[in-house]
Amino acid sequence: MKLSKQSLILATIVPLVFGVIILYNFMGAINILQPLGQSTSMIYNELVIIGIFSFLALAVYWCIMMYLIYLLQENLLVLDANLDKAADIGAKHLSDSKNLLNQVISILKRYESHQ
Repeated sequence: MKLSKQSLILATIVPLVFGVIILYNFMGAINILQPLGQSTSMIYNELVIIGIFSFLALAVYWCIMMYLIYLLQENLLVLDANLDKAADIGAKHLSDSKNLLNQVISILKRYESHQ
């Protein structure tokens, strides 16, 4: 099954949008707890950095995965075309070798019949 470029772009963008929504909700949650002096107030800055960098890391990972899927599909198309070409060449060689073997057999039969 070949994915179109549009579906690959959609598969790349939709998870990133969900990631932004999740990051926004995460920031909202730690922003609510920070002024209350809850347990997150002491590590507020670290939580912000962790949230941002985890989103960026997952975004880069996801984009690379989608690009690799795209490259794999393109390579499969090239491979299919090359295999078809190679199969045609191989079939031609087999037919040529069959003709040569038939010629050799006919020459051998003529040689044996003359002796």
